Amino acid sequence: MLLALAPLAPLQAAERLTVRIGGLELPLELQQLEDWVQHPQRNRELGPWLNLLEPGSRRDLLRLLQQPLPLRGNSIGPLLDSWAGQQLVQQLGTLLRPPEQEGGPLLLDLLRHNNNITALALLRAAPTPSLRLDLDALTELGYRLRGQLQRELNLQRSLRALELPPLAPELAAIGPVAHQRLQLAVAHRPGALPLELWWPQGRPFRHHWLLLSHGLGGSSDQLGWWARGLAAQGWPVLVVQHSGSDGEAVRGLLEGRQLLPGMETLPDRLLDLQAVTAALESGKLRFGHGAAPPRFVLAGHSLGGLSDLLWAGAELQPGLEQRCQRALRSIPVLDSSFLLQCQLALIPLAPLSPPQQLDGVMVLNGFGSLLWADQGLRPLTLPVLMVGGSLDLITPPATEQLEPFRQLQNSNSRLALVEGASHFSPVRLEREQPLMQFGEDLVGKDPLQVQALLLELQSRFLRSLEAGTPPPVGQFAEGKVRAFVLDRSLVNRLRF
Repeated sequence: MLLALAPLAPLQAAERLTVRIGGLELPLELQQLEDWVQHPQRNRELGPWLNLLEPGSRRDLLRLLQQPLPLRGNSIGPLLDSWAGQQLVQQLGTLLRPPEQEGGPLLLDLLRHNNNITALALLRAAPTPSLRLDLDALTELGYRLRGQLQRELNLQRSLRALELPPLAPELAAIGPVAHQRLQLAVAHRPGALPLELWWPQGRPFRHHWLLLSHGLGGSSDQLGWWARGLAAQGWPVLVVQHSGSDGEAVRGLLEGRQLLPGMETLPDRLLDLQAVTAALESGKLRFGHGAAPPRFVLAGHSLGGLSDLLWAGAELQPGLEQRCQRALRSIPVLDSSFLLQCQLALIPLAPLSPPQQLDGVMVLNGFGSLLWADQGLRPLTLPVLMVGGSLDLITPPATEQLEPFRQLQNSNSRLALVEGASHFSPVRLEREQPLMQFGEDLVGKDPLQVQALLLELQSRFLRSLEAGTPPPVGQFAEGKVRAFVLDRSLVNRLRF
């Protein structure tokens, strides 16, 4: 159930703050705290108390209180009105709250009605006489984050210790590519569905066509490099843009016109995939003058990959609400996909039948650990290629790719872990898109090299499907980027 969003009546402003830090509880008057922030070295009232803290804790407290909060005025409301935003604020409310009360509704109201003020000024704005700030819990959160990051580092060390054989690049024949943008009228949407079709020009198609699905807030433009690269090697590719969970939806959020999109868009995404496939099979859609090959492969990034797995036969496991209660007891600092996965407990999905023409699935930076539990991927009988990145802090590979991969039953499934790749490594910006100008800390290292390596991984997997042979295992590099390609026996040898 969503949190109540009615603003709290400002009957009074906060005057007292009890800070828990370093095992101590410090009762402070906010006016005194404001004076200490202005003159930390000369303050006689709070100086004796705060000198009991070790120097690092004092500096952290001072920095926290002086930190400005650059809230986006027009978009913060729609962001916080979303299910995921409210869940996150509810957890943050365990750190700052009135005595003997939940802090989520109070913090939600403060964030929605204040902008561009310091943390101390935000405390002053609370319509309650006193507040509790638990910095020890915040520190514990930091320790937990470091522990999770250490687990990912241990995974990388374990991968390098496998001593996998090197794989030489396979030089595929590259040819010219044709490209077309279309709009497909579909029964489940009021507007037409934007599509991009790519196909090899002047030569026969390979045995499969591919259906690509972007992640939450993505677009078909951002996956153009992927579609073009596969089409140049002979595979026709159709990229669908899912209205309502694409880049335009993110623009609407930032401009205050709509809520943050989430799992409520998943039913329409699944219908998009089915409608596009039906249009190709009926001949309503064609790759230029050529009909689509009779068999196809699903491919997707992040939420697109989750949609693919569900249509291919993955099953949500009972007990999702209970798993989510455990997972969301503390703030999901590393695996933020928990917020999306848990929203699915509120959204009914129509029964799905895997398409008979489907031969495989390729998932980049996928997620679903809470959805699948330890059985949800076992019904999949097709080969699956899962790809994760060592720098992915949104769907970390140890949790969201490696553990689910153990459930796959087809011996030709492969897990590829790419050093230096992040959650946004598959995103390429070839045109001006100011909303999505990621920095290196989000995109990861050498994104063009990562993308070249991803194409190599996928073309190897697709060629193995055509030949009916197991994809190779081992490691290979593209410039400074290295990938480890594993089967289930190798995955079971990892210790981290």
